[in-house]
Amino acid sequence: MVETTIQLKPEDQWRPGMTIDKIIDELDRTVRLPGLANLWVPPIRNRIDMLSTGIKKPDRYQSVRDCSVRYRRDGAEYRGGSQKPCPGVVSVPAERLEGGRYIDIDINREKASRYGMTVGDVQLFVSSAIGGAMVGETVEGVARYPINIRYPQDYRNSPQALREMPILTPMKQQITLGDVADIKVVSGPTMLKNRKCPASQLDLC
Repeated sequence: MVETTIQLKPEDQWRPGMTIDKIIDELDRTVRLPGLANLWVPPIRNRIDMLSTGIKKPDRYQSVRDCSVRYRRDGAEYRGGSQKPCPGVVSVPAERLEGGRYIDIDINREKASRYGMTVGDVQLFVSSAIGGAMVGETVEGVARYPINIRYPQDYRNSPQALREMPILTPMKQQITLGDVADIKVVSGPTMLKNRKCPASQLDLC
């Protein structure tokens, strides 16, 4: 949030026909910051609204939608544009959840079965070798600390390194993670919210 106080000139110095609504319209067209929405209120009223509502805007509604990528990307823009002309609506910001980057490990059941491995075996390896597994505890005085192990960072710091990560199969064969899974970087939501409903995007206005 960026808060800026604008000191207006006396009304007798305004251009002919100028009103507060026209000033706000001109400011909305001129002042545009990526990721921020404009809200024009008197400073004292702004403070009162924030204290009385507990949020940094006088009123709000929630628009809950299905969490599809197409709807998040295109629907948020359409929803905001369609609500703006309503009387009394100053601004309609939308939380756009697209923008996260993830490494997707898609396990191939057929390839894994060739080496005597199940999907669960590969998942257990991924969770322990990459995410880390607790193998015990160390006791220092009255304090206990977990002991976690996983592969060194050089083995897991890129998709190519993950593909070449060695696995020992139940049949004592030495293979790599890329032999049983497709590894790629994918786009996804930066976060998901659940407000007593299926996972969805929430537009707070």
